[in-house]
Amino acid sequence: MVKGSEDEDKKPPARGPMPMRPPPTLRQSLTRFLLIFLGILALYAMFVQEAGTAFSQAAGVVLDPLLGFGGRYPVITILLAGLLMTTVSSVLRHFMTPWIRMARMNKIMGAFQKESMEALRKGNTNKVEKLREKRQEMMSEFSDIQMVSFKQMAATLLMFVVFFAWLRGFVDLTLAQGGNLFFAVPWSANAYFSDTYVFPSWVLLYSLLALPFGQVLQRVLKYFTFRRRLQERGVLTETTAPEDVP
Repeated sequence: MVKGSEDEDKKPPARGPMPMRPPPTLRQSLTRFLLIFLGILALYAMFVQEAGTAFSQAAGVVLDPLLGFGGRYPVITILLAGLLMTTVSSVLRHFMTPWIRMARMNKIMGAFQKESMEALRKGNTNKVEKLREKRQEMMSEFSDIQMVSFKQMAATLLMFVVFFAWLRGFVDLTLAQGGNLFFAVPWSANAYFSDTYVFPSWVLLYSLLALPFGQVLQRVLKYFTFRRRLQERGVLTETTAPEDVP
């Protein structure tokens, strides 16, 4: 009887119900409404040609004198358009992403995955089940991070649609009217903007110029953000050697 009482005392206390998340604030509700509205507007501009044309013409009021150059330098126009679009979208995504919480979540989930695989390898199904329940609790704690990609898409989709609508109008109208639809690349001296290789040539040229710049810019922003956070916590100083950075 004494042994049974000792076993009962060793049982872990029953967990109470998980605390409910507080209701969203007014600012969070307005932000969510704005993102949903921008997403719907972007889809409308994407699938309704008249709406896309209207957005393109509105964007042309600013972009034509700023980047168009009258169609005389189409490659430079597409290069600058790619740099501008990539910079704006990268900065938006960077400041909308909670990098510290995301790094913490990845570290915790990686540890859970490692323990689960080890328990599964040893056939400890009880531990696997407990780890699965604990993992679900942690996922609910980081549920806001799982919505980050949707928020980023809603915030940048309309901008991408409008920008590409303007570029398409620039190629189909400005360059076509000026007879300036050919450009030179390392593999061809007479590439044609309207040629299609899965995607139109001007889209491939835009991607060739913009995507590498976007990757570099994202890494630079993350470097300075993490460096500033480490300095605020006193982990990093101006005299800290690179090999001593945790």
